[in-house]
Amino acid sequence: MSEFKEEILVGQLLLNSDKFFDILNTILSTLKMNELLTTVVEEIQSIIKADRCTLYLIDRESNELYSKVLQADSLVEIRMPLIKNSLAGFSALTKRIVNVKDAYDDSDLKAIDKELCFDKRWDKKSGYRTKSVLVMPIPVKMSGEIIGVFQALNKSGGFTDADVGIMEHFSYLLGIAVKNALLYQIIEEQKKLKDSIIDDIDEGVCIIDTKKRIISANRFLEVMSGKRYPVQEMIGEYFYDIFPNLKNTQLEEKMNEVLLYGFKKVALLEVLEVKIIPNHDDTGRVKRLILIFTRI
Repeated sequence: MSEFKEEILVGQLLLNSDKFFDILNTILSTLKMNELLTTVVEEIQSIIKADRCTLYLIDRESNELYSKVLQADSLVEIRMPLIKNSLAGFSALTKRIVNVKDAYDDSDLKAIDKELCFDKRWDKKSGYRTKSVLVMPIPVKMSGEIIGVFQALNKSGGFTDADVGIMEHFSYLLGIAVKNALLYQIIEEQKKLKDSIIDDIDEGVCIIDTKKRIISANRFLEVMSGKRYPVQEMIGEYFYDIFPNLKNTQLEEKMNEVLLYGFKKVALLEVLEVKIIPNHDDTGRVKRLILIFTRI
């Protein structure tokens, strides 16, 4: 972008300076993800005069895009596959801006990429007719990683270069805000876990993710490993690499059941009882397992 064009875009932002700085303040002051996905999105929507807007985040574990939308006064999570042949997926995977006048015009889409297409099933199900679409990748500036995409729909006459420029400014700010909100969410979840678990040397506590990598453990686990691994060296490691003797036991069987069904289980080993407690996300899916080892 030339300096001349950028000055024009900055000038256009300044024309709405009160509103712009109100949104700027909201974006940078909130640590609540739900507020970013709803209130902030609505405020940006009013500036670019789109009919609908959605901020999608990337779930790397499930390889999906997800967001939350208001339906009948309650927040509902929506998810879609992170694939290159959807408009939002293409933008997230290629880090490219998508701006089309008519999503139903295949020639418009193929001019961007031959694999690009628009899934009309959403429109058929809802009765909505998507026409103009602007999708902006949301970067994390330090790493260059894409953390999500902002999708705007149906501005009368289509989205202009000025709209793209405005969204480029917002995408940078949203990247900062989303990263901060995700970190805050992790800290809050860890606090809740620590509040509910007493780190007692008479009991072993180990928290693992859905891929069975160790997130946290206490010193009891060092004893269980035969003092081969200090706790800090266990973090991030595959549980059965640290405790190979526990593979193909009742513990592995019960852990798999908890991951699948989401209910607490107890495994009995030769000298240990292991409580396996699921930790769920907002949608009810198992996010982590808490393993509590007690000597029998």
